Parts: sequence; C-alpha cells; structure tokens
Amino acid sequence: MRTTVPPQEKLSLNVLPSEVWRWSAASIAQQIRLGSISCVEVLQAFHRRIDVVNPRLNAIVHEDREQSIGAARQLDGLHRQDSHARGILRGVPVTIKLNVDMAGEATTNGVPAYSRRVAPADSAVVTNLRCAEAVINGRTNVPPFSFRWFTEGPLYGRTLNPWSADITSGGSSGGASVSVATGMCAIAHGTDIAGSIRYPAYVNGVVGLRTTSGRIPAYHPTTAQRFYGLQSMSAQGPLARSVEDARLGLLAMLGADTRDSTWVNAILEHEDDAEPVRVALVDEIPNVVVSDEIKKALQQAAASLVEAGYVVERAQPPAIDQCVEIWQSIAMTESRFGMIAAVEETGDASIMRSVHNMAACAPSVDLGGYIKAIALRDELRRKWNEFLRAYPILLMPTSCHMPQPWGADLGTVDEMRELVAIQSPLIAVAALGLPGIHVPTGMSNGLPVGVQLVAESFRELRLLCTASVIEREAEAGSALNYTAS
Repeated sequence: MRTTVPPQEKLSLNVLPSEVWRWSAASIAQQIRLGSISCVEVLQAFHRRIDVVNPRLNAIVHEDREQSIGAARQLDGLHRQDSHARGILRGVPVTIKLNVDMAGEATTNGVPAYSRRVAPADSAVVTNLRCAEAVINGRTNVPPFSFRWFTEGPLYGRTLNPWSADITSGGSSGGASVSVATGMCAIAHGTDIAGSIRYPAYVNGVVGLRTTSGRIPAYHPTTAQRFYGLQSMSAQGPLARSVEDARLGLLAMLGADTRDSTWVNAILEHEDDAEPVRVALVDEIPNVVVSDEIKKALQQAAASLVEAGYVVERAQPPAIDQCVEIWQSIAMTESRFGMIAAVEETGDASIMRSVHNMAACAPSVDLGGYIKAIALRDELRRKWNEFLRAYPILLMPTSCHMPQPWGADLGTVDEMRELVAIQSPLIAVAALGLPGIHVPTGMSNGLPVGVQLVAESFRELRLLCTASVIEREAEAGSALNYTAS
C-alpha cells in the first residue's frame, strides 16, 4: 500500500531514547525487523514502565503477562524463521479497552455485574490487531458502560490524568489515553460515540483518531446486537503519541469481519490524501464561548496549514447545536430501553447521576419523535456532506474549554447542559458518524491543548496527512516524563 502520510525517518538505536518504552510504535516495529531487539525485550521494557507508573495512575486494570510474554516469544520464533515481518505491528505493545471482547477474559465494561461475562472469542478489532502481530499487554479502564467523559467507577476506581490529578483523564477511553501518553504501551485501542477517543486524547496530550462509523468492524461475541442509532454513531480507533503511530494503528485495526453487519469495505487510500485543500476554520460554537486557549491553538494550527499551502477560511458547518440535539434524541431514547435500567442496578451514584443528568437534557420523544430524529439525522448528514465538499477539512475545537475537573457532570441538570454545549464539537461529529482526529498543539498553564480535524466519511488518511502538518509545527508536551513520585 502506498504511504501517503510522510513516514518517520529511519532511526538507528544510537539515536533512539535509552528507555525502550519511549520509542514510537514505528521505531519498535523497525528495530524488531532489523533484529536490533527482540519482541520479548520490548515487552519487558514496557512491563517495567507499567510497574513504575500504573500503581499511581490506574490506567491498565488487567494484565496477563504470561500470555503476552508467550505471544512475544512466538513472534520472536517467527522472526528467527523469517526476518521479513508479515505484521505491520510485529512486537509492538498495545492496550485494549475494557469494552471489547478478548477470548477468555471478562468484558466488564466497567460494570461489577459483568465481571463473569467471559468472552468466548476475540472481537473483530482484537483479531485484526493480532493479525498485525501486535502484542496485547493490558486492558484499560473505563467508566461504567463506557458512558462518561470521566474514567472512574466502582469496579476499578479512578484513572488519574498524568498532568494533574485534579482534572479528568477523559472518557470513556481514559485508561487507553493515559496508558499510551505515559509509555505503558505504544498504541492504545479506543472507542468513541460522543468523543470517547478524542476527549481523552485532548486532556492527556496525545493523538486520538475516531474513524468513520463502520470503518473498523465492531462485533463483540458477548454483546447483544446494538440498536440502530448507537451503532450508526459509534466508532473505534487508535490513540498514539504521534500521527504516524496513529496511522499504523489504523492500518492494523482495519480488516473484514462478516460478523459485523455494519462494517463497510470502503476505500482507504485516495490519490489526493496529502494534497492541500480548502479548510473551514470553526472558532465559534453555538451556545458556548470558546476559551482563549483553544482559539489560540486553532490560530496556530491554521497558520501551520496556510504555510503548507492549505487555504483556510472562517466558515460555520450546518447546525452543530441541532446535531447535538439529534444525538441526544436518538442515543438517550435507545438507552431508555436497556442501559438506564442497568445503570440503576449498579448502585453507583456517579454513573447514575451522570446518566440521569444526560437523559434530563435530552428531548423527550415518543416513537414518532424517534423516527423523525432518525430522518433529520440523514438530512443533517446530507448538509454536512455538501459542506465538506466545499471545505474537505474542518479545523475546530475538540472541546470548547480547557480540561474539566472531576465531577463536572455530577452537578445540576443545567450544569450538564452547559457541559454538553462545551463538548458539542465532539458530539456533533459522532452524531453524523464522521471521522475526526485530535491533534495536540501545545501547553497552557501546565495542561495540554489541541485541535480537532474533521473530514468526509472514510477520509481518515486525509485527516492524518493534514494532522501531520500541524504536528510538525506544534510544541506539544509529553507525559512520557511523568514520574509516580
């Protein structure tokens, strides 16, 4: 496959960091191919890093080191037989979010009642990662039902943000984002139905790619068939410390799986992926004031794109607030037929308060209203498709404010409405099933800042190419320097 994202420079061991866990996924795969290091040696380096920082951060909540070492040894054996690696992630440590299936392990999704829900087989995305010869070195924490923007719960507790214990680690892929940000893995798997990849990426200072709904197969043997709206708005994708590693994660997660009826065999690569295009700069969002730090990040990203030949113009995509309302109408209506009752059974005050606040913010719709919401979603998708033909890239906030403190979703219903408005760029993109990527751009008062890019359906490589332009000029911080002391 032709690579449209500029590949990392070829690196040798004498220019790589001394600590293997600091290496990029691309460097790890390269050095394993060269025979400079074994898969087992790589994995052991990451295990040592986990032992140092995870007791404090609580990002990885389940490990099977015997299994992972066995998998690494098997890959080393294959390498001795044939040094030409078949898998693009041979020997690269990855983590898997706790809401997808791994054979022989419980898919708890952060819910105590699901502790014995052992998966009979791997989910599709796990199968694909294994085929890419990645080594799975842990399962990452989620809030109950993977529902909040705050990763904490009764089963595994709170996952801390490495930049500040006072602010959220994001959710629901908070454990995933912290694990990759701090060097516990090279690539993390995440899922996203309202920002659950992009928001944790933002608050922890890493790259987070939400793919188009249907791009990566999402079948899970332990999970009942999802309702129509939820499956059409959810997506999976990689979290990584660089755009190049996110690209590798995307390529590894792709692959056909007929068990997922919503999977789409769409073209990945287009001739114009790396060509500069017209960009819509969206620095005003309905019903909320975008913070100065975010506006500055948007301006910096826009300047980088202009320097690279992109044409950047202020423009407003259709009805962001209406997209959010449609998400609420569909997602919360469907949740009333399953998740909300299960939430009550957990007895956990935080998830109960958060879900009830979100439900109270949503329009109360009957069957007719739900059907109309589905139809209106299609109309909004058409309008956004037209907008994205005129502006193939949207440059917009990931979230409109700096990272939120813990408990920001546990106040009053009015406070939840305000939070939903702050997160509306996340929700609107998910509501339409579009791909989006968070790109770190720098730091403000010791916390990460960044921007979101959005493209037409199934144009993930265009997103990655554009993100790489911003990344080259960014002065983002790195949580690899986190110490648990």
